[in-house]
Amino acid sequence: MSTGMPAGIWLQKFGVIVRDYFGHVPYQVGSSLTTKQWRDVDVRLILPDDEYAERFGSVHASYVHKGLAAITLAFSALAKEMTGLPVDFQIQPQTWANEHYGSHRRSALIEIAPTPRDCHDDEATP
Repeated sequence: MSTGMPAGIWLQKFGVIVRDYFGHVPYQVGSSLTTKQWRDVDVRLILPDDEYAERFGSVHASYVHKGLAAITLAFSALAKEMTGLPVDFQIQPQTWANEHYGSHRRSALIEIAPTPRDCHDDEATP
């Protein structure tokens, strides 16, 4: 982890990597959003049901599906390396996630990049 940037910024950058790979924005969820006393940072990627089923079948537990386990472990390790935080990354199908955690807070891990127009220096323009 780079010590030059706060862990929260690195967590957003991790979210961009997940979005770029899966095509969907991951969310920070759980106690790290609401309290200073948390043991890990929960990050969830919620995939449309059909996309989840295509990738992982009907199994929702990574300890049962070796491919799902490999992906969740790899992305958790990447997040920990990038942020220095104990990140618990999981992938869930949308209907299941909404049924079990739909009323809980979710914070999208996105990065807003300036457009070329935003970076335009009007004073330097003749």
